[in-house]
Amino acid sequence: MTVRNFSLLVSSVLLVIGQASCTKVSDVEAKAESQIREIEREWAETAVTGDASVIQRILADDFLGTSPEGVLYTKQQFLDDMRAHPSAFSANQVNDVKVRFFNDVAVAQGNESFARKSGELGRFVWTDVLVRRDGKWQVIAAEDLIAPAAAPSSSGGLFLNSPQQEQDRAGINKTRNDYVLAWRAANADQIVDLYTDDAWVLYPNQPALTGRSEILAYFKSFFAEFKQEEWELTSAELEIVGPWAFDRGTYRWKGVARAGGDPMDDYGKYLVVLKRQPDGGWKVARDMDNSDRPVSQTTRGAR
Repeated sequence: MTVRNFSLLVSSVLLVIGQASCTKVSDVEAKAESQIREIEREWAETAVTGDASVIQRILADDFLGTSPEGVLYTKQQFLDDMRAHPSAFSANQVNDVKVRFFNDVAVAQGNESFARKSGELGRFVWTDVLVRRDGKWQVIAAEDLIAPAAAPSSSGGLFLNSPQQEQDRAGINKTRNDYVLAWRAANADQIVDLYTDDAWVLYPNQPALTGRSEILAYFKSFFAEFKQEEWELTSAELEIVGPWAFDRGTYRWKGVARAGGDPMDDYGKYLVVLKRQPDGGWKVARDMDNSDRPVSQTTRGAR
């Protein structure tokens, strides 16, 4: 055999060995990734089932986690909390998981969508660190945060607490607070100033109102009919996407008909769409609500 032929033979053998080695590593990582995805799926399900045996198996004894509130907790503390408190979730499902390997250490990052029994929707966004010990993967560290149910638009800032978002949230909160003050003062002109020129108001049991003149006439009529005793707005969810935002929450109204009668009390939920103005402030573009009370008892907003 010539030297050249021998070299070719050695190269071929090394190539085959290398290919076999790469295939073996690839297969091992694929199997490991499948196991880790299953671990994350099982952990997500425990938010609903409250199955402590799953946590006992998938968390390492030296596990240390960070809650969305920034509290450090151990495996035992997590188990104690599960057993002491019934689940508040009706659903929790993994949406996406990305896994990277560093020998016997893996970093898994992903998110899952949840629904609380109260009706609140949201997402857990998390980073987990897993280690392989005696051929078994377990979570050794985890950090979670709670995010809105919908992922933020790519056109928004990278960080939720960016100066622009802080400014926008402050502007929307100001609009909401100004609305409450104007309502309590029964000042229809001040309320209408908080709406865009092409705003729509969609109150139940009556035709839609469109444009500031119709909205002004409605509120003047309403305040002439009812003396305001209480008006509260409590925001439960605020999302900002570019120049638009929606604010979802609850309201409570108490008043007395000026013609006489018993005090009236109404409460329910609202959804408001706002638009950023050229001066950076926010005005209401769409406004709708409905009562939590039976139709026969509903008073707020009815003509």
